[in-house]
Amino acid sequence: MKKFKVLITDHIAEEGIKILLDSKDIEVEEKPGISHEELKKIIGNYDAIITRSGTTITSDLLENPGKLKIIGRAGVGLDNVDIETASKKGIIVMNAPTGNTLAATELTMGMMLAAARKIPAAHISLKNGEWNRKKFMGIQLFNKTLGIVGLGRIGSNVAIRAKSFGMKIVAYDPYIKKSKAESLGVTLLDNLEDLLKISDVITFHTPLTKETKNMITKKEIDMMKDGVILVNCARGGIINENDLYDALKSGKVFSAAIDVFEKEPPKDNKLLELDNLFVTPHIGANTEEGQKGVAVIIAEQIVNALHGKSYINAVNIPFMKSQLPEDLQIYFELIEKISKLAAQTVKGRPDEIKVTLVGKRFEDDICERTFDTPFSYQPFTIAAIKGFLEVRLQESVSYINAPYFAKDRKINIIESKQETYDKYNDLLVFEVKTDKEHRIIAGTVFNNNEGRIILFDNFRLDIIPEGTFLYFRNIDRPGVIGKVGTILGENNINIAGFELARQKGGEAIAFVSVDNEIPDSVLDKIKKIDGMLEVNLVEL
Repeated sequence: MKKFKVLITDHIAEEGIKILLDSKDIEVEEKPGISHEELKKIIGNYDAIITRSGTTITSDLLENPGKLKIIGRAGVGLDNVDIETASKKGIIVMNAPTGNTLAATELTMGMMLAAARKIPAAHISLKNGEWNRKKFMGIQLFNKTLGIVGLGRIGSNVAIRAKSFGMKIVAYDPYIKKSKAESLGVTLLDNLEDLLKISDVITFHTPLTKETKNMITKKEIDMMKDGVILVNCARGGIINENDLYDALKSGKVFSAAIDVFEKEPPKDNKLLELDNLFVTPHIGANTEEGQKGVAVIIAEQIVNALHGKSYINAVNIPFMKSQLPEDLQIYFELIEKISKLAAQTVKGRPDEIKVTLVGKRFEDDICERTFDTPFSYQPFTIAAIKGFLEVRLQESVSYINAPYFAKDRKINIIESKQETYDKYNDLLVFEVKTDKEHRIIAGTVFNNNEGRIILFDNFRLDIIPEGTFLYFRNIDRPGVIGKVGTILGENNINIAGFELARQKGGEAIAFVSVDNEIPDSVLDKIKKIDGMLEVNLVEL
């Protein structure tokens, strides 16, 4: 019988270890606290390695990976694993994102109560021999409006528990369908601003992405009710810490409960000086049950992967792209970028994604059909789903788990094949239907092996999908483009390229390639140009 060897470099719950040992062909070695140098010497002797945050898997550790096939993280975050290098070496990287859902949920509820009733401060006061009841006047949660930003696993569980407190629940999540919110008894709002204006308590449950970083600044705080309570047990950086400090100091924010910080540990952080800030040291997953959950999940996945069975929480997928012919690898990259463009320009919640392969280059016999299971998708569809979802979610979205994310959100996935499309051959067409729009973007690869986007809805273009773009749609009239150029020039933003498409007398769209990011203040000026219909900053 072939034996597999698994190395565990950080402490994990015994329940996870038992699952590994119960498989008679798996040997387990535990080396918590192993040094980087020692790990480098022996890592190639193992088929799989299980880590937590205490072990950093760097590129130099993977230079000579030997027989290593799997890196498992007993938890959610993978900041300590060089996923790119692992992928290039054909090593599966997996985590356990659902194991500590309830731990994070219950911490959120505890932090909410702590902030509303000032429980930690009252505890310290009494321990110090004081009896000052007036100092700790709190706020009841009953009949208050709770705003949940991010209605995923944790946000949904918070909603269920908050309802038992008699709270009214509203949520903002652009990727959750209203039917899911309704099943939870939650009112789903279309705009974050609407949530900010009506909520008495606001809690955040989103990953930290470019879109969510500094999601809450002074501008957003000013929209909130006076005396609002803020809770963040998700990721540091979602709330601007300087602006939160000012709002807590002024009393605009009654109190805040924070488990996560931009820099951890938060040394010399002035927020810690405030009496109306209640904090914990990033302990969202720190329960016995939560640690048991992540250990069991990662152990079960590793056993399945070593035995050639299915597993769903991998964050990369070895060989998917490299197994394609070289010319099709360029199309693979292209459809992922096309879908990212769609995600950054389409409005509404997605109902359907369709990928159409056009031309003889794509020889697989894929008839138009809708699949019930994610495992049936061909590579271009998987790349498209991943590209579209990771723009907003970035919740460890990978080629493996992207179809599951789509299925969870009830996004219908369709594949089709055609001989020609709008007189084009060898084309990839991405379509997305939302509750508000229907967007079609298509691209091809030219003779110089360069991928190009050539169709955007009814407009014909020629865009190399690389870098940062200012995308805008406007009424086709003189002067609009000139005003855009003037605003960019006045703000020292260099234009590297410009692609315009128009329908004479109707609408026009433009993609302006720029050398650096455009601040929100500049985008606001462009949006105010007469005749401007839509403005977005697009990253490809």
